[in-house]
Amino acid sequence: MDKRSAFDKFAPSILKVYHRDKEAFWAAVMAPFLANDASLLAWFGHLKVDVGLLSAFKGLNDEAQQILKEFSAPLGLDVTKWKTNRLQYFKDAYPVFAFLVVWMDEQGLKDLLEKFGNILQAGVFAVAGYGILDENVDSDTPSPVEILTAQALIAEYETLALRIFGVSKVNMDILHRMRTLFLQAEIKEKSMRHKASPYSLDNPKQLGAKGANAVTPFMLSLERLGKASLIDDYWEVFLLFGAAIQMIDDWNDLEKDLAAGHYSYVTLGFEKLNELNDPKKTAYLLREDKQHIHDTYTISKEMIDNSRAILARLNDPYLVRLVDVTELRLDSFFKKALNLV
Repeated sequence: MDKRSAFDKFAPSILKVYHRDKEAFWAAVMAPFLANDASLLAWFGHLKVDVGLLSAFKGLNDEAQQILKEFSAPLGLDVTKWKTNRLQYFKDAYPVFAFLVVWMDEQGLKDLLEKFGNILQAGVFAVAGYGILDENVDSDTPSPVEILTAQALIAEYETLALRIFGVSKVNMDILHRMRTLFLQAEIKEKSMRHKASPYSLDNPKQLGAKGANAVTPFMLSLERLGKASLIDDYWEVFLLFGAAIQMIDDWNDLEKDLAAGHYSYVTLGFEKLNELNDPKKTAYLLREDKQHIHDTYTISKEMIDNSRAILARLNDPYLVRLVDVTELRLDSFFKKALNLV
């Protein structure tokens, strides 16, 4: 009887399906990004997914929750019962990990694939830590206990990541950079709350900074590949297509952001937003401005094109898949949700 955990089974299951029929695999992995609701339910509801691929994702949620239970128990807490620990964050990350498995396989990183269960565990601590922290700093009534626990989770994630990928100046600098980018983005955003947008029209790629930690495993693999000199190029790619994804989220969360006094990138160009007290009406006015919608779409497409061009120069045909599917998701969202013709 196979007693390996769901995390340990993940990479072998993904690769078994991938090597049997690569194009069918890509079609399945791309599906969540094409849906506005990127949940596993939406994924498997829209495709006849191979049983092997389905089994790769079976049990991941339960194992993630168990890991968090065991981590928080010595603190006298149960993180899994907190509303700020959103399970959706984990579900959104699973397709990215599937991309990571294939990318590592194609890059010949067999030793890291053997540790992929540990990589997933580190991901649990990262997703939970940053997610809980983000939810609290967005709240009008943040919890000190939750904020401190989030810091403990992030520390656990970084320690485990260094054990997996190796303690080196390059890797320590990467972790520091990812953490700093998130914190700087959040500090700027919160200091500008109810005042103005923390972004500027001429630098849309700033939007990608908050999602930096989602791509950290890719970055940490570069030194192992002898590509540490390309870290800045790869980071530019992740920043660009990550910003395009954030543009979707900004339009999607418009009312919620306005109610919290956060003026996102998509609000730029609209004066005196802090004088408009009705978030729903303000969001309606923004969504009725078709030229403004078109402008944000054009900016997003340009960032996608730029990221694809960098990957062509880097000769990385596998991460291009992630950029391509981001573009498809972008096109679908602007057409369906914002009625862009």
